[in-house]
Amino acid sequence: MDVFWYALVGLLLAGYLALESLDFGTGLLFLTVREERDRERLRRGVVPLFLANEVWLVAFTGLLLGALPGLESGLLHGLRSYLLVLLTAWFLRDAALWFRTAHPGDRWRRGWDAVLPAASLVLAAGWGLVLATLIRGLSTDGRGQAVGTLGDALHPLALLCAALTVVASLRQGALHACRAQPDGAVRHRLTRLARRLAVALAPLVLLAAVLGGLDGGDLPATAVLGALAAACVYVSERAAAAGMFGRALVWGTVPLLALPVTVGLVHGTTVLATRSGVGAVALADAVANSASLTLLTVTVLPALVAVALGQVWMWRVFGGTGRPPS
Repeated sequence: MDVFWYALVGLLLAGYLALESLDFGTGLLFLTVREERDRERLRRGVVPLFLANEVWLVAFTGLLLGALPGLESGLLHGLRSYLLVLLTAWFLRDAALWFRTAHPGDRWRRGWDAVLPAASLVLAAGWGLVLATLIRGLSTDGRGQAVGTLGDALHPLALLCAALTVVASLRQGALHACRAQPDGAVRHRLTRLARRLAVALAPLVLLAAVLGGLDGGDLPATAVLGALAAACVYVSERAAAAGMFGRALVWGTVPLLALPVTVGLVHGTTVLATRSGVGAVALADAVANSASLTLLTVTVLPALVAVALGQVWMWRVFGGTGRPPS
């Protein structure tokens, strides 16, 4: 049962990354379009969705606190610098989406148009850094506690995973925008961009899987996962070439989902690993007591089902129209 709660927490994080990648990528796309009507169409394409997507991060945090309090405290301490940067970028990205049209001035709009892609880049790359650090295992400070350092963030695997999440998110944003764009030059340019990003994404996934396996000591499993993710990129690109952008989006999430899965493959039931072994947290030490887990079963699980159904409804209503309310 402990493994179930650990897997469910990981599933919520993976769901957040898969859904929010569209929003990260849309923000990054502001660097590629110049016409005001095209930028506003991009913004309106995610405004009804991004808050619903963020619910998965809130659910992840809440379930982490309730089901795995020992892991939650270790993550907050060990990754506090990373999380502070991510929270700041999260606030600025959401502010840019809301405030861009709150004032009619051109300078006001251009200011938020600069904030949005910068914050989206930090969010996409930052989650790649966090997951790569968890795959490698954290450093250990002088008190024997797990901590993420600047050296961890600058490790080749961390930089590679940051590039992977940025490329995958930008491609997801381009595919999502293609669903809302009418046929024309902009849609053609976005389709061509998605094709080029797919060419870069497949080798990034394979290389990240190999480096992660070598660092974590489980190369066969991570190599198979990387090969499957790279194959899904190919399937996604074929679907996009046929104009089936919804299907392409689904397959395109796999490289992002592979990162949290790799954490579990490499470390098993060590839920917070360190490279020295000192300060690591095992699942048995992180999970809540049986009374708390019973309470979560009867309260949280039905709520998660409701959240999932609500997400499906949101996507059916707003996911492909490009004309949501602003």
